[in-house]
Amino acid sequence: MAEQMKVIILCSWGATSSQLAKKVQEAAEKRGMNVEAYAGGTGEFQEKASQYDVALLEPQVRHLKKEVTKVGDANGVPVELVDQRAFALMDGEKVLDQVLKLKNQ
Repeated sequence: MAEQMKVIILCSWGATSSQLAKKVQEAAEKRGMNVEAYAGGTGEFQEKASQYDVALLEPQVRHLKKEVTKVGDANGVPVELVDQRAFALMDGEKVLDQVLKLKNQ
């Protein structure tokens, strides 16, 4: 099994992101991948950024991308906005693909 990967999906309060994190986790399990998907708020990310491999921002908090990216850069964590269609559809498979692409850049 591949190394474990930790991804965090960020929104303002963690409500929709926990639903999406669950979908990503399920998609990873289906593929036999060792991925842990977490949900969190952007404030919490500042304290715990170094614990993650990849961070995704939900579309509704895109205005925080610059500051979150700064935290990510300082901790070697790539940050990207969740694909908007995948987010709207709560498509865990598509978001997992996005995570993998980001991790391998």
